[in-house]
Amino acid sequence: MKLSDALYVFSKIVSYITLFAIIAYIFLVSFVPVIGAFALKWEFSILPEVWTLNNIKFLLEDPFVLRSLYSSLLIASITSVVSVTIYLLVIMFLFLRERSRWVHTFVEVSVLIPLMLPAILIALAIYEVYRPTMLGGTYWILVFAHLTIVSPYVFRNLYSVARMIDMKTLIEAARSLGAGVLTATYRVILPNIYHGLIGAMLLAFAVSFGDFEMANLLAPWQYRTVTIAIFQYFFKNAWNASAIILLVIIVSVLTSFLVAYLSRKALARYVEVVR
Repeated sequence: MKLSDALYVFSKIVSYITLFAIIAYIFLVSFVPVIGAFALKWEFSILPEVWTLNNIKFLLEDPFVLRSLYSSLLIASITSVVSVTIYLLVIMFLFLRERSRWVHTFVEVSVLIPLMLPAILIALAIYEVYRPTMLGGTYWILVFAHLTIVSPYVFRNLYSVARMIDMKTLIEAARSLGAGVLTATYRVILPNIYHGLIGAMLLAFAVSFGDFEMANLLAPWQYRTVTIAIFQYFFKNAWNASAIILLVIIVSVLTSFLVAYLSRKALARYVEVVR
């Protein structure tokens, strides 16, 4: 066997081993909390030594966990809807009214700033700004904070889709046929970028739902989020914390399927109207 062939085979083996190790690590990190949710004793074995359903029962009976889950769903839902609405309007303004490239570049760079700053720094700044106002003791202060950290993901997702479909040309074509801006947006733009909207909403929801640093500093007591519940119960009972993580995974998966189902139904209704 030639040296080049031997090196090719060796590199291929190393690549497969590395890929297997990465996948195994991801599965380990993902499924250990799921298994731990049903564990009562797990010390020196691959699987729990004692299994139980008491951790699941704890989820259904603990008022703090249920209240924190409600708070996370509420804040993440508001954040995703508001962020997508705001940045859709911003992108439409950029493509329809603003032709200067430097304005586009300025907006793109501005929305990326939260990625360059520590979340705790943004949280402290928002705390100092909104604490004296009526928003200081409500969940809206956390919504404003989450709108900041989700902005890079939402904007980049929607901006890329808008460039791909050539939003300006589509609206101008619709207006030349007699449609107004609102009609063109509802009948032409939204059906063409619905996948981008859904993707942006899911990203915003996931980032907001999984945030801990900002929630730990800004969330009022009655709106403590589920990540704070995981953190607090981890020091009391790790298996109860694993049960909360399992609940978060279930909610995330169900939400993803629900949003995908609703988007397909909306697209089907639009196709029927067009036909």
